[in-house]
Amino acid sequence: MSDHPLTGRIVTELRQARGRLERAVAPGSQLSPAIRALRRMEQRLDRPLRLAICGEVNAGKSSLANLLGRIESLPTAAISNTRIPTLLYYAHQPEIWAVHHAGGGRVRLRADRKILPDSLFRLEVGLPSEGLRAVQVLDLPGLAGAGQVDLTVHSVDAVLWCTFSTQAWKESERLAWSEMPARLRACGLLVATHTDLLANARDREKLSTRLRDECGPLFREIVMVSTLDALAFVREGEPVSSRPAWRASGADTLDSALSALLMNMRERRAQSALAMTGRIAQRALAYIES
Repeated sequence: MSDHPLTGRIVTELRQARGRLERAVAPGSQLSPAIRALRRMEQRLDRPLRLAICGEVNAGKSSLANLLGRIESLPTAAISNTRIPTLLYYAHQPEIWAVHHAGGGRVRLRADRKILPDSLFRLEVGLPSEGLRAVQVLDLPGLAGAGQVDLTVHSVDAVLWCTFSTQAWKESERLAWSEMPARLRACGLLVATHTDLLANARDREKLSTRLRDECGPLFREIVMVSTLDALAFVREGEPVSSRPAWRASGADTLDSALSALLMNMRERRAQSALAMTGRIAQRALAYIES
């Protein structure tokens, strides 16, 4: 990936090493598992990081997903089926796919379709949004952390937990968050949404203080954002990062926190790939020497 030089270098070297092995060994060789492992590692590193947005029902998850992807609106099929995990990713042209549980087969859908089978594993929505080039966004049903959705099978790298500002961080949220896999809790962001509904700056400061006291140790960072205010700027289709109102909405702080999180995750993923590749190489060399 061009925005993380180490990852880009590893992917290039993996591709070259795999190519040399494929040309050097016969099909069915005992080195074939090593070649497949290198291909899987290459594909994993080449995929954008995947960010899951979790929280209770009506916590502002879909609005936050739209904001992160700089999306004005989603196809009807996605809006009408919020009970189904929905993956947003970059595509040159808008497209929507239904992914089935059995075998993971994908079926292309009409964007205006309103009713979908309950048996679907996931919707996948491709959109020509620059915000989705670096990170894919998985919008999940309410309280996904409470065992309703297995984030592991969705290949999630990091999590944003949404909490509604006027009733933020209830006991049910704390319990749901505690059920998240430890590796995801270690790199989670807490996003207090709809801060425009708080009466004044003092109320916002009181909420910020309470969240830091109650759940600061549970998250990498806590961000407060008025998602609807920020989305209003996105709809204008103009650069917004320098606008005072954009910063006042909290979107600028969210962007900074997310950028730092993603860079950290890319570094960790790259280091993990280096360690795994080293083990694969050792096994391959042991076989060759024997």
